[in-house]
Amino acid sequence: MRKPLALLVLLLLPGCPGRGGPELPPDVGMSHQGGPSSGGDGARVVPEENQEPVDVGTRVWANYHDTGFYFHGVVVERREDEHRVIYGDGASEWLPAAALRPDALGEEARVHVRPSYEGEFLEATVLRRLGDAIYVHSASGQERWTALPHVRFAGGDRRVPVAGEPPAELPRPEAVDVGARVLVNYAHQGLRFVGTVTAVAEDGRYHVVYLDGESGWVAARDIELEAVGEGTIVHVRRTWEPAEWVRGRVAQRVGSALRVELDDGGVAWTSLLRIRLPEPSPAAPAAADDGASEATTPAE
Repeated sequence: MRKPLALLVLLLLPGCPGRGGPELPPDVGMSHQGGPSSGGDGARVVPEENQEPVDVGTRVWANYHDTGFYFHGVVVERREDEHRVIYGDGASEWLPAAALRPDALGEEARVHVRPSYEGEFLEATVLRRLGDAIYVHSASGQERWTALPHVRFAGGDRRVPVAGEPPAELPRPEAVDVGARVLVNYAHQGLRFVGTVTAVAEDGRYHVVYLDGESGWVAARDIELEAVGEGTIVHVRRTWEPAEWVRGRVAQRVGSALRVELDDGGVAWTSLLRIRLPEPSPAAPAAADDGASEATTPAE
C-alpha cells in the first residue's frame, strides 16, 4: 500500500463455514483490485476540495489505492490530513480526507459484490442493510445476503455515499434481535464467529449473516451479543495455507478494527472478520507448569 503497511497482512481462504467455522475470503490485494473488467466503470472521481479531516472511530468508505473503488473501513489513527483506515477484511492504508466518504450506504445504491472468491465482482443493487449485512439484487436477478467486507462501489455509481452526507442510521439492539451484531458458537465446536442477525424464526432460531458473507440459521443457545473488547482472548488467522490461527489478546478496539497483542510477540491491527473467539473455559484449580505454553502455540 502506498504509505505504512499494516503490521500484519493476512492471506485468507475462500469458502463457506467449515470445520473451523466460517472460512475467510482471499488476500486483500486480490479482493480489492480490479478495473472495468471486474464490474463497474472504475472511473476516477475528482476528490472534493478542502474536505475536513475525519475523526478516529469514524466508519468510512475509502478509495482503495486510488483505484476509484471504495471499500468499507474505520479510521483508527489520524496525523493531520492523513488517516489510517483498517478495511473490513483487515487491510490497512493511509489516506487523505479527500479519499474518504461517509458510511451512508443504503437502499438502491449500485454496488459490486463478489459472489465467490474465485470470480469477479458483479454489479448489484442494495435492497436492504442491517448493520454489517447487506441484501442485494444482482443483475442476473438473484437476491442474496452478503457482508460489508465483500462489497465495493465505484465513485460515480448510482446513489452511493458522497462527501458531506450524514452516516446511515444503524440498528443497535440491546438484546439478540434483528440487526444485532452477535457471536455464534459455530457447529458447537466451541469457537465463536461474528455475524449479524437478519431474521428471527417462530421457533426461536436466528438467521445470521457471517462477516465472510455466508449465512445460516442458529439456535438461541449458540448465540450471544458481540462484546469483544480490551482484554478479550481471540484467535487471528495469520496464514492462508496451511491455515494458521495465532492466539492473542485485544489491546484496543476502534469500531470493527482491533489491535491485537499476539502471544508470539507480534502486535497487529486486524478486523472482526479475521478473528474467532474460543468458548470461555470453566474455572479450574491451578496446575503445575509442565513446560508447555499455550501462548506460543497457534490455535488449530
